[in-house]
Amino acid sequence: MQQLKMLRMDAPVRVRPLPEGYRYEYFTGSTEEIWDWIIICRHGLLPPDAGEDCFKSTILEYPDLVPEKDLFFVVDLNGCRVATSASVCHQNKEGYLHMVAALPGYRGQGIGHAMLSHALCMMEERGCTHAVLTTDDFRLPAIKTYLDAGFRPVLYHDPDSDMRARWDGVIAALGYEPVAYISEI
Repeated sequence: MQQLKMLRMDAPVRVRPLPEGYRYEYFTGSTEEIWDWIIICRHGLLPPDAGEDCFKSTILEYPDLVPEKDLFFVVDLNGCRVATSASVCHQNKEGYLHMVAALPGYRGQGIGHAMLSHALCMMEERGCTHAVLTTDDFRLPAIKTYLDAGFRPVLYHDPDSDMRARWDGVIAALGYEPVAYISEI
């Protein structure tokens, strides 16, 4: 079963600051940063035994992703990296939100909204005409954040599932009124 897909057309970004005491830090290539990224992403995006090979395949080998420009962390008051995301601008000017994750103890504080806003602003500055992301059906808090930021569900062919039924289930689980889907079918 393929991941769900969402699309956000060019629209003004609602700037959402990080909660007080947090700051952004961009990836500089250190081994410590690589392992912090792995540890953060092991909480929902990567298998528990993921290692540097996963960072290589997911970040270093991702098309058009320039880690020192695209990959960032959210750092807490103690200097600990607690969340991460990547904001990719493909050569065709399509933005892609990649590998959004936060440590469990830092969820629900508005960090996700702020990271999304930050990533969209980065894409906008680079001239992206729209933004795409993929996610999983069970990531309801993340999907709510994406919907609130103007992303819309995309219906596309998945031979293993009924995309409309999956999206209908997600929207109902969130308690939302039906939303307009974008069809690629």
